[in-house]
Amino acid sequence: MPPFSATTTPASVRQWRLSTRLVRGVIGVVIGCLAIVVLLTGAFTKFEITERLDDSLQEVAERLQFAVLVLNQQSSGHDVAHLSNIMPTSLAYQITDAQGHVLLRSSNAPESGFVTPPQAGFFMQHRFRVYVTPAAQPDRFIMVGEPRVHRAQATHHAILIAVLPILGAIPCIWLLVVWIVRRSLRPLVRLQGEIRERGGGNLNPVPQLDLPVELSTIQAAVNLLLERLHKALAAERAFAGNAAHELRNPIAALLAQAQMLRGQLARQASTATLPLPVNTMAKIAPATLPAETLSLAGTGTGTGTGTGTGTGTGTGTGTGTGTGVMPQTALSASEKAEQIAVADATYRLDAMISQIQRLSRIVEKLLQLSRAVAGTGFRRDKFDLLPVLHVMADELDRPQNSDNPRLMLETGCCTHLSVRGDMDATGILLRNVLENALRHSPPDSPVRVSLALADSPMGKDIISRTQAQGATGSSLAALRQQPEMADAVILTVENASPALPDATLSKLTDPFVRGGSQAEGSGLGLAIARTIARHMNVPMQLASPIPGQKDGFMVQLIFPQDAA
Repeated sequence: MPPFSATTTPASVRQWRLSTRLVRGVIGVVIGCLAIVVLLTGAFTKFEITERLDDSLQEVAERLQFAVLVLNQQSSGHDVAHLSNIMPTSLAYQITDAQGHVLLRSSNAPESGFVTPPQAGFFMQHRFRVYVTPAAQPDRFIMVGEPRVHRAQATHHAILIAVLPILGAIPCIWLLVVWIVRRSLRPLVRLQGEIRERGGGNLNPVPQLDLPVELSTIQAAVNLLLERLHKALAAERAFAGNAAHELRNPIAALLAQAQMLRGQLARQASTATLPLPVNTMAKIAPATLPAETLSLAGTGTGTGTGTGTGTGTGTGTGTGTGTGVMPQTALSASEKAEQIAVADATYRLDAMISQIQRLSRIVEKLLQLSRAVAGTGFRRDKFDLLPVLHVMADELDRPQNSDNPRLMLETGCCTHLSVRGDMDATGILLRNVLENALRHSPPDSPVRVSLALADSPMGKDIISRTQAQGATGSSLAALRQQPEMADAVILTVENASPALPDATLSKLTDPFVRGGSQAEGSGLGLAIARTIARHMNVPMQLASPIPGQKDGFMVQLIFPQDAA
């Protein structure tokens, strides 16, 4: 069981982070609310500023009442009051009669009346906001105008002063929201880390953490799931072990009994005093009869001392050679039946022994597959891979002539290879890969097994050769870019065989799928190897033909080294 990881998420599912979504959601809501507040604040500020400025115009108009009294004491005319520090934003005023004739004005007021004819109230002119009020003197009006530029500047400044603190608070609110969200999600991050460490050989329950109620329920559910999974895996492993013990013993006993019975029949046939007639033995599968039985009948050539026994042609004196046809000895019906029964039983026992041996191999593979599926490769013990490889090679390749072994091991500069996993599962993995190569290649052809570091010249050559093959080379190149695979070791097993179609190659690691070879096998070896390789996080690649060749079959296993 590989550790939980985001890399296991299907490519079609778009990944997202809870913290990012929460921060964006909260910030979006806060900014939206602040935008509404800013708009309302701006509108309210503009309304209040307009009210205050209008009040100021009314106050100025009331203070100008004395100017009407002074104007009545003097002769009427178009007088202009010249005041110091008059600016474009200063207030302007006019005193007019009932017809709108200007009697007195400020230097910054227009010569014509603001409003003609005069009417009490507020008026919005092109350049001024004007307030008109009747004076205490009859037929006199006071007009006070405020430049619209000044009013706009005052309104904008007031709105800016009111809104700027709100806008300045947005970064502070964003930082505060990020801090609160991350602080609130720390228990979830701790729970995520604990769950990520589970899997493989670690099925221990998640320890008690300071979690909120919502996450405590998840923790309890995960612990319950881990407990059930641990019990299920333990039950499967126990079943595999018990089944291996219970099935191997009866099959071994059955095979031993069949072989003992076969030996007894062979001895009975060899001690028979009279041979079977040739025409009788030919009826009982001569190709499968034991050699000692066949030697009792027919003609032959021999070397001996003395004279032959019986009647016939050919005699010899002293030491010499002679040829002759051995005559058939007359047998009774019971003796003939006995000899035929012995030969037939021997033939059937040979077939039975062959099938029992085949059954034993299939049961062994099924038990290995059961152990692999049950998680035999989940453990993460540190061990050296090279001794396991040498033991498997020595066990599988024991030729009569040790000078001509079939397995050709090339370890290169690798003196040791520390990996993490289960040593027994690794032995099963290597055994199935090597058995597959030996069984499905010609009897006298060598099987090449090589080890190379991924960053060594030999490893780079393997990657460059496999890149021309398509997906396998691309996978190796991509794996080499991963930090944990930078110092990986590539184990390559190559054997001679016809090139396999892509459709067959893609299904070759499925149970009971064979590549079309006539060699005896169960179709489970590569399925077992693939299952264990996945549990050990060891990438396994198949290729046919061998890159750079026109035929052959290649299996590559990429073991990341454990430098710890």
